[in-house]
Amino acid sequence: MLELVCNNQLFNPYVDGMYGGYWKPKKYHRNPRDPGAKLEMIEVEQKEATIRRIKNEDCLDGWKVVADKLVEDNLYKRTHNNILRVFCYEEDVTNGWRYFALEPYSATLYEYCTGRYKGAMPNQSQVLYQIVNGICYLHVEGIIHGDLNPLNVVVAAHSQPVRMKISDSRLTTFSEVRSEERMIGDGTSLKNLELCQSKYWTLPEQKDVVEKKADVDFVAAGCLLFYYLKSAKHVFGDDLESILKNLKEKNPVNLKELSNNHVAYDPIQKMIIPPTNGLSPLPKVKEKFEKALSLQVTDKLLGHGSFGNVYEGKFNGDPVAVKQMTTTTAERKIIQREMSIHMELNHVNVVKLLDVADSADNRLTQLVLELCAGTLEDWADEKKYNGPKLPKLPPDELVLYQIANGLHYIHSRNLVHRDIKPDNILISTTTPVQMKVSDLSFVKKTRKDIYSQSEIRGTLLWLAPERLKFLGDSELPDATIKSDTFSSGCVFFYFLTRGIHPFGKNVVDVPVNILKNKQEELVSYKQNLAADDVNGRILARLIEDMIQFEEKERIGLPEVIKQLAAVLYGMDKSKFQLSLVEASLGWDYIIGSHPTELILACANEEKLIFYTAENLAIPFSNWRKKKEEVTLQHLNLGRVYSLEWNINRTQLAARYHRDTVVWSYPECEILFQKKLPHFTSTINWNPTRPNLFAAHYNGDCQVFVCDSSIGDVITPIDCKRVSAVKWISENRIAVASSWNGTIKIFEMEENNLTTTRLVKEFTHGEHCDYLEWNEMTQYLASFSDNGIKIWSMDDDMPIYSLKFPLQKEEEEKVKDFAWRLCTGNGEEEGGIEMARKSANNFTFAYASPRNGVFIWNPLESEQQPRRLSQEKYIETVAFSSDGRFLAAGGKKKLLIWSAEDWVQINKVNMDMKYGLRNMSFFTTKSTNLYENKLTVNYEYGDWSLIECAFEESNISDSASEIPTESAEDVMDLK
Repeated sequence: MLELVCNNQLFNPYVDGMYGGYWKPKKYHRNPRDPGAKLEMIEVEQKEATIRRIKNEDCLDGWKVVADKLVEDNLYKRTHNNILRVFCYEEDVTNGWRYFALEPYSATLYEYCTGRYKGAMPNQSQVLYQIVNGICYLHVEGIIHGDLNPLNVVVAAHSQPVRMKISDSRLTTFSEVRSEERMIGDGTSLKNLELCQSKYWTLPEQKDVVEKKADVDFVAAGCLLFYYLKSAKHVFGDDLESILKNLKEKNPVNLKELSNNHVAYDPIQKMIIPPTNGLSPLPKVKEKFEKALSLQVTDKLLGHGSFGNVYEGKFNGDPVAVKQMTTTTAERKIIQREMSIHMELNHVNVVKLLDVADSADNRLTQLVLELCAGTLEDWADEKKYNGPKLPKLPPDELVLYQIANGLHYIHSRNLVHRDIKPDNILISTTTPVQMKVSDLSFVKKTRKDIYSQSEIRGTLLWLAPERLKFLGDSELPDATIKSDTFSSGCVFFYFLTRGIHPFGKNVVDVPVNILKNKQEELVSYKQNLAADDVNGRILARLIEDMIQFEEKERIGLPEVIKQLAAVLYGMDKSKFQLSLVEASLGWDYIIGSHPTELILACANEEKLIFYTAENLAIPFSNWRKKKEEVTLQHLNLGRVYSLEWNINRTQLAARYHRDTVVWSYPECEILFQKKLPHFTSTINWNPTRPNLFAAHYNGDCQVFVCDSSIGDVITPIDCKRVSAVKWISENRIAVASSWNGTIKIFEMEENNLTTTRLVKEFTHGEHCDYLEWNEMTQYLASFSDNGIKIWSMDDDMPIYSLKFPLQKEEEEKVKDFAWRLCTGNGEEEGGIEMARKSANNFTFAYASPRNGVFIWNPLESEQQPRRLSQEKYIETVAFSSDGRFLAAGGKKKLLIWSAEDWVQINKVNMDMKYGLRNMSFFTTKSTNLYENKLTVNYEYGDWSLIECAFEESNISDSASEIPTESAEDVMDLK
């Protein structure tokens, strides 16, 4: 008997009796000396499996012969790549059930085509080929499936490469789909699954035949391929009734929706109307799909990688490099690890793994890699290089930066490379040229930058001393990622000297010199540097720090990147291009940058993740997870809209569709979770009380003051059509209304926060959209599309005001404003009166989608707005916390200025479907522009993290002074 251990969670909600679990079986075993003997069962270790429960009467005739065949194939490792493995089965005669332990899978073709599964898939050519390939295998083995439908083709995303697999060969008729009506996860009735009944996938004369013939699979296969290509559309009709009618008449009415030039058109046509000569169309169909695979490999050898050769090829028509590896070697686990890890990496300075595919004969695994021009070794010794012409490399400093950047990205994903050498640094064919770290054959997981090692992996000449000295030992100590730093330092020197190793010119002496810490070539290099070669001396010292003998004295890659960025920062723009980079931290996340620490919070409806970096020079794409991600699926929160840190950065509030959730940080324990009466538009933390925050919905008539320490709402504040809320002191809160433009100041009693009273009221205008508080001046600013007003708590009339001209069109109206909050200018010592007299504290920026970006300072002599840009579609503006920069953005542009002289630093073209929702700068005390970082959130699913690497040189090269214009000139006043 099998001992099946199932969890309580239904594995596949679309099919009765599909569970995730484990099996502890007595596995089938046949005596090799007597192949005809009856299979016996032997005890084996526990394995993960999908446990499938099927009613006895639902199994097709001949199920046992097929099941025994598949179990035996699995036992003797004769399984086919496109057939779902059957580990074993068990019959429960008493209760009328059969249990099958199947290979786990990720989804069915039904789930993929109906949009329920959005995970990894093979490319289209592979899907077509693999489905037909699996069916062909069954037919060669004398097995007629008999019930091919979208539920019986599955996606095995756990395998590498991801494969399509045929499942349930003769196991079930899926009578449970016909006999019951149930609800699946998204509330859809199982009646939607009626299409998966066998009668909709066979011709009428086929489905009632007792002894099924192969042509029953031909028709189903053709229908399945069309179903896949057209996202759940059936080739014989658009509804169940028409499908049955057209099947009877052999009229594939929807085939015309597939171009007759499509590679699958003729095969589908031949399969859905079976040939009358009795010959199977599948072998020729398989051959045609094989020729049309997206990947074609030539016999042009590009190089030798670990465990395989690299050839030139084409993938989807583009030139690629193809690393071919036999999957029957003892290195199978290493190959599988390289594939699975490499697929998860996405960085401009790491060679991209575009696809993984089996060769047509299933004997080779093929890694499809982006094609590069050559290696650093090729570049250093062009006399021996006979490949295509190598491109001109970027400046030396940028080459080193890119190598360090790529390797640090690998480290940031808790990996160590272990084989950094010139041959594994590739040169891109793109413009601008990028250096790319390659060959992840020896990559290994790390924990807190430490990894265990059972043997020394890598290349002798580039090994760190702590690895060299244990070469050949049977017992090895743990190592750290600084062994990669040592290797990259040697590669740095090799590049700068055009092919010389820092530990000697003679390769025989290098390992000995490394163990003796004899840096003879580096010493010579430093002595011969010219006195005015400042960068040369900086780089030599950097390399010296990277190849220190003792690990504890060796600098890490974060410091390497920071020093290289500092060198580039002082160079001409032509040597270090400014770039706008979308970081690869994930998709569909809302982001919230920590106000004072290098921590980035990212959340969606499923996860909460914290990223961090050693310094602000590290690109966002290289930030690493600070701790294990927090799973949120069980909370059923839905879409997240914003993340806000509290005043002392110990709590993080998230605004979901209806729920407001507050976590403690760094413990990530839920302190507050409430479904407030209405959808929450914004969350505003109290400036001094770390547990107090206000939440409201735009247009609602209440503001909810909440206390996370007790996990509840402590008081609601009533106000018609709330549009903005801002704490202005420990006990006072300003509430603006979009109904009549009033701004009400409420005060809470010191010892009874549940009691509030109205203490002040202002009138902004017809309506008021935003509020901002300046602690230095103790002034409140109000804003709408008709103007800006600044209020003192001691007066009833505004201190300063700016009226915008009346605009007829909605898109011409002013959309957003920001108040430049200056700190550290010495005015704090003079108190409020001094701060109120300083023009530094009264700079406002605002944006109009039609008219551009403006600044206004009421303390300037002209007191008129100045236009910084005429760019259209700008809707969001934000100052950096130190007041040094202004950013403005929309779905088309992102603009940045220096707030000291209003010189535009950079303009980047965007192409986003929706506009920006918000922007925020990381706080930094550094005066270096490259250490400033900007985070951006887009609306409606296009949440992205954007990084701008600023440079001083951009200011002098590309910027121009902003002319002063009158308000009439600017806003086209009538």
